[in-house]
Amino acid sequence: MRLVESAPTIDLQTTRRDISMLNADALNQLKQLKTDIRSSKEFAEGRVRGSSGKFGFVVLDDGREAFLPPAEMERVFPGDRVRISLNEEDKGKLSAELDALLESELKFLVGQYVQRGQGHFVQPSQNGLTRWIFLPPKARGKAQPGEFIACRINRHPFKDGKAQARVETVIGKPDMPGIEHAFVVAQHQLPEQFSQAALKQAEEIKGKLESVTAERKDLSELGFATIDAPSTLDMDDALAVSTRDGGWTLHIAVADPSCLIAEGSPLDREAVKRAHSQYLPGETLPMLPRDLCENLFSLVAGELRPVLAIHVDIDSDGSIGDSRYEFAVIRSQHKLSYEQVSAFIEGDETAVPEEQKESLRNLAALGEARAKYRAGHSLIMEDRPDYAIYLDDKRKIERIEKQERNVAQRMVEEAMLAANISIGRELAETQQGCFSVHLGFRDERMGEVRSLLKESLPEHAEKDLHQLENYLALVKYLETHDEPQMQNLLAVLKRMLRPGQLANKPGAHLGLGLDAYATVTSPIRKYNDLHNHRALRAAAENQQPKVLDDEQIEALQDSLIRGRQANRALEQWLYAQFMQDKKDREFEGRITLVNGAGLGVRLDENGIDGFVRLNGNKKKLPEFDGKHLQLTYNEKTYQLEQQVKVKVAAVDVDKRRIALELVEAAEAE
Repeated sequence: MRLVESAPTIDLQTTRRDISMLNADALNQLKQLKTDIRSSKEFAEGRVRGSSGKFGFVVLDDGREAFLPPAEMERVFPGDRVRISLNEEDKGKLSAELDALLESELKFLVGQYVQRGQGHFVQPSQNGLTRWIFLPPKARGKAQPGEFIACRINRHPFKDGKAQARVETVIGKPDMPGIEHAFVVAQHQLPEQFSQAALKQAEEIKGKLESVTAERKDLSELGFATIDAPSTLDMDDALAVSTRDGGWTLHIAVADPSCLIAEGSPLDREAVKRAHSQYLPGETLPMLPRDLCENLFSLVAGELRPVLAIHVDIDSDGSIGDSRYEFAVIRSQHKLSYEQVSAFIEGDETAVPEEQKESLRNLAALGEARAKYRAGHSLIMEDRPDYAIYLDDKRKIERIEKQERNVAQRMVEEAMLAANISIGRELAETQQGCFSVHLGFRDERMGEVRSLLKESLPEHAEKDLHQLENYLALVKYLETHDEPQMQNLLAVLKRMLRPGQLANKPGAHLGLGLDAYATVTSPIRKYNDLHNHRALRAAAENQQPKVLDDEQIEALQDSLIRGRQANRALEQWLYAQFMQDKKDREFEGRITLVNGAGLGVRLDENGIDGFVRLNGNKKKLPEFDGKHLQLTYNEKTYQLEQQVKVKVAAVDVDKRRIALELVEAAEAE
């Protein structure tokens, strides 16, 4: 008989407690491990920057840049603000791993509706955003595959696992005449329509204009005339020049919409939103309704109009003396064109009416004196040609005409600058108005600036180049020395400048070499000029004008930048179409960009930009000098502003890219 040993009694309650304790210990250890790993990592914040591939970068707040692998880039959009953990890779390069999404600015995008099998997507035009965004069935509206559409983002990939968009409007089909314009306007959210309240106010202005003009002094006897392009309808300034002992008095009559457009009114709110009239190829999006800016406030010849009249004394040496202003009315005598005035100044006595000849001769003499004075005491912008774009009935480019600036344009420019300089000083004294400032070199580039100057101009390297006097001395020296080394240094330094900007406090405009500058000569085209009219009126009436706060200044600046971006985007699209049939055609051009991949070239004939890629052959890579922005290829060195001969290698209309090839490089190979 076999004895069976009894099994031990199991206490289930104790076992569960022991297991629970083991699980808790394991969890605590896991949490501690994660905490230890996290504490050993370097975290940073920055903004996502896309690329032409599936990867991206995070530009950190401290200026560093970290690589964002494709899998991580799939979880964010360009422009997103994120917190990341940093990993150091080979040669000290950084890579990023997403930790948190802090902010996403991408709420709206435009692109083309594409269908692949059962999948429906929008292919965005957003720079750096190369992936398609899913369009769920209920979010497609009446849009059809192939059409250009505007969408709202309704799911973010970081928070929701997958990006989704909803169709907001259909822009049009690719073959629709003017689709390029419609697309760019939608892409940059440029306002096209005025509110009903603004249009109603514009109608009411018609009945009020006569009473305003009846109350003002009439200065028509000074003999004003407008000088513009023949096609200009929004004429916002008229000129007259009289002589005085020791020089001239410049009289500028500027259209005065401020007399009937109050701050905060519907028209004012619309003008703020636009910030300026947007001049796109073949189309103008005005700041004010057309009947106001092209008729009721425009200085139409023979019509009585309310104006801000500025009187500036200019001495025979070109220096600006006393100035004064008043709110008055004028009746412009004539609408003159730049071509008419230039022909007259160059000897054609029949080109302009008799009653304008003396004033125009005075304007020519004044303009010449001012140009000489500014050449010695401030800075003169480089005289570059303009390019007029003419569209056909399908709103594609028919032709591009190169237009060298003529003597009349330079005369008018000097007059406008003199008026704005005078008013800038006036507003600076009262600390009121909207100022145009230019602060010189970017702070983050000052190390490179000083390094370059130590090589060639060490006496300038340690000076505070944010000060007008020091900046002026440096640029004047470089402009007056035409040695290749000095000219290249000037070109490189210009690439390190900040853009001009608006400010609610006076500041130097280093680009013009002025201690203060504020514009008032285009109030039916630019909101900052309209605001400055109100500031001048308040000063004349001993009232306190409304100040544009920092947020309003930033909004105006953003609108101006958006407008410039829209214009560039539209031009590049139209240019690519225009160049499609010009493959292998040769052009002369000027180098405007130098980087490790190649050269950006602007064609002299039509002002179109293309790119010469030189890093495609791995056996013969170019040598790039990033400090001096020079690139050596085929034993020849290329630098900014250099003239080169190129030919059109390829055009990609979808990507708006024009590929060029160096003719001399091709011949050498």
